[in-house]
Amino acid sequence: MAKRARSYRFEMPYQVDAPVLTDETVGIDRVLLRGQHDCRTATQTLLDTPDERLGWAGVLLAHQVAGETGHWLLRAPSWEPWLPAERIEPLDEDDEVPDDIAELLRPFRRRAALGPVAGITVEQAAYGLLDADGEELGQVIDDRITARRGGLAIARNREVTFEPGPVMTAAQRTLVVQRLTEAGGARVPAFPEPADRLAGLMRPQDVPDELPEPGSISLEDFLAWLFATRLRRVIRADLRVRAGQVADTTIVLAELGELADVIRGVEPHVDVTWAREIGWRLDRLARLSAEPRPDALGDLYYDVLDALATGARAPRLRTTTPDDEGRDGSAPSARDVLRADAVVQVTRLARALDALTESSPEAEWIAAKGLADQLVCVLSAGEAVLGKMNRRARKTGRLVRSLEASLNQVAQPDDQDLASWTPQEAYEAGRTYQRGLDEVIGERARLIQVWAGSRSAFLETWPEAQERILAVGPGTTDAQVGEDA
Repeated sequence: MAKRARSYRFEMPYQVDAPVLTDETVGIDRVLLRGQHDCRTATQTLLDTPDERLGWAGVLLAHQVAGETGHWLLRAPSWEPWLPAERIEPLDEDDEVPDDIAELLRPFRRRAALGPVAGITVEQAAYGLLDADGEELGQVIDDRITARRGGLAIARNREVTFEPGPVMTAAQRTLVVQRLTEAGGARVPAFPEPADRLAGLMRPQDVPDELPEPGSISLEDFLAWLFATRLRRVIRADLRVRAGQVADTTIVLAELGELADVIRGVEPHVDVTWAREIGWRLDRLARLSAEPRPDALGDLYYDVLDALATGARAPRLRTTTPDDEGRDGSAPSARDVLRADAVVQVTRLARALDALTESSPEAEWIAAKGLADQLVCVLSAGEAVLGKMNRRARKTGRLVRSLEASLNQVAQPDDQDLASWTPQEAYEAGRTYQRGLDEVIGERARLIQVWAGSRSAFLETWPEAQERILAVGPGTTDAQVGEDA
């Protein structure tokens, strides 16, 4: 059985002079530079958007050229199975990203153009080690590697590989290894793969599935994680549609619906303009029907992804006041902030439910439903930091469903409508509204009875809210409840 040839790899100082590898005593007579075929230059170009959206998401796109051949490389191990861990396709003459790869990258780059952002150049020289008769004993391959970003060299490396031939003696191998070491070489078991070097030029954001310290994370860091997580969920759904795993964008629209609730849950703490704009776009998207392709959702869809990516990179928080600070002057944790929000919502909801009667105006029933919805949004948005909230969330969910069933499905005519109608039209509209009210009056009575019996148990899960309800008194407004939080 033939003995496998062994290679010796060294990381060398970039500027060091080539060591002397000849020695008559061991029989290495001369070193010969190989021809152009064995001395070549290879380039690896990293492509991304100007603000590096692919790299931020951990997606690597590059084209690699060595001599007359080249190929495209798509690498996204953190996105498997939604994207391939690694995919290689031949580089065509037009130098354009292959259509199938471009399609997969669309939710990451959105409407931004792709272009070179960084690159690696490898200048390779190969040398043959010859004895006095001209027989080759082995070879040394010298790779000088330069990494550039923005046209500037940011790193230089030198990798030297010594490959002994089958006729090389142990003494000759020892001499070459010794000379390379004396020149500053450090033996390594392997060199980084080209794709790994390219990946080192990226600046991906680490988005763990679970927060390592949910109880102490700051509100800003939590929001960055929350928005990044939600962005990944939408993109995963998008990729499933593009891959043909599902028929249409129903799952994308469902993720966007959940995102809208999350935004509502943290809205008191994010920039007003940012929240209003993304909320308006999400509301418009919620009215759309499912489409065969995500691109058919239009600019609204990509506007939402852009806004969400902006929030994930650098959340825009509302200006805080001294009252928002902790006792030691530090910013309160996300858990403290969102728990306080939940307590305020529970307090307002309980007071609204206490005031409801079967004959309460429709606006009061709608307001109670809105308070319950907002509490669900706060619990949903803060699930990762609020701790065990399953029991409380279930109780709130039951309240939401009961309140939903108690709302009159017929809109009450307003004064403007009545002024424009004939007496007969106004009479018919009033009858229709009353019929709708008659249909839900029983549900309202049941809800009031159930709330009276379950109020204590509900508030026991929220002791802070129970204390606040007792403290604020019967005449306190919702605005004052919020101020006391």
